[in-house]
Amino acid sequence: MPEFSIDDEKIAHISDQFHVNKSRVELVYKIFSEVIGGVKNQYLAHIIRCMESYIRKETKNPMFQINTFPIASDSQVLNVGCAQYFPKRYFSIFFHPRMDEKQLRACLAHELGHLFIIELLNEGKTDGSKPLDKTTLTEPLSSIFGIFTIMDKNHFYKETAPKFNYHSWEELVQAFVHLQKKTTN
Repeated sequence: MPEFSIDDEKIAHISDQFHVNKSRVELVYKIFSEVIGGVKNQYLAHIIRCMESYIRKETKNPMFQINTFPIASDSQVLNVGCAQYFPKRYFSIFFHPRMDEKQLRACLAHELGHLFIIELLNEGKTDGSKPLDKTTLTEPLSSIFGIFTIMDKNHFYKETAPKFNYHSWEELVQAFVHLQKKTTN
C-alpha cells in the first residue's frame, strides 16, 4: 500500500493519537472522500481564486465567481471545453467529465485565458498600451496564457512543492499531534 493511502491501520493510529473513537475517524474519512471526489472540477483552483480576487477588485464586484462544470457524460464532444461569461458577474467553464486529466488542465487554463484577455488584458492595464478592440479574437492569446499557467503550476509541483511534503505518514500525524498540544496548552 502506498505510504500516504489511508487504510484501517492508519485510521486506528490516528484514532489512538487523538483519543477519538475509531468510528468517528472513519466517518470523517468517508465524508472527506466524498468531498475530495470533486477535485477534478477544481484543477487550477489557485489561479482561479487569484483571478477571482483580482477581477473582484477591478470590477468592484465582491461576488464575482469563476466556476467549472462537467457537461453531460454522454456528450460526443470529448476533448474541448467552452466557457460562458457574464461580465463582472461570473465566468463558467464547461468540460467533458471523461476528458484526460492532463488535457483537462490545459483546457481549463485555455478557457481562463479567454477571461484574462477579455477582462484584464483588453482593458490595457498591463503596460498602458491601447486596449484591444472589442472584436479582437482572443485566440491564440488565451492559449499563450494557458501555457504560462501550466508552466507555473508545473514549476510549483516539481520545484517548490517537494519542500512542503512530509516524508512519512507518521511524520504527518505527529505534526498535527504537535499542533494539538499547542492549542490545548
